[in-house]
Amino acid sequence: MKKTAILVGVVFFLTVTVSGAWLFSPLDQLAQTAKAQGYLDYTPDEAITLAYERCATCHDVEKVLLYCSRCGPPFIVTIHFMKKYIDLANLDGNHVTPLTDAEIVAITQVWNGLIGNWESDWRVQDMTKLLGNDQALIELLNTPPEERRIEVALAGKFAPGSYKEQIQ
Repeated sequence: MKKTAILVGVVFFLTVTVSGAWLFSPLDQLAQTAKAQGYLDYTPDEAITLAYERCATCHDVEKVLLYCSRCGPPFIVTIHFMKKYIDLANLDGNHVTPLTDAEIVAITQVWNGLIGNWESDWRVQDMTKLLGNDQALIELLNTPPEERRIEVALAGKFAPGSYKEQIQ
């Protein structure tokens, strides 16, 4: 009797575990797709993971971490051109997954929060011209930094190894 109860318990546990792993994996993938398409918001932690993973696809993250206001335009402009770079790279036969609007908005906020936001050093008209028709980033540009959810959550934090960390 005792062996039967243990056997039933083990079978039940394995059934629940396997079915849970089988069921939640597609649900997690569905949630990630919904976030990438902008139907759900990224949490700050998810956005950080996204930024590191997607940016490391094309270059070392150290290159991003040492980027500063003396290096070039704000991240909002830089990420726009990274999106264009990916499109051009894919024309050459590379297979880099294109960045979605929701991803570029989240990634921009992450780097602004962890490395620095120097949008105020540039004229809005200049950044708007550089962004072209990129409506997602133009909308982000027109949103004050204190209203950007991910950027606000990362205020006061910095990425290890970043120029922002080195000057503090």
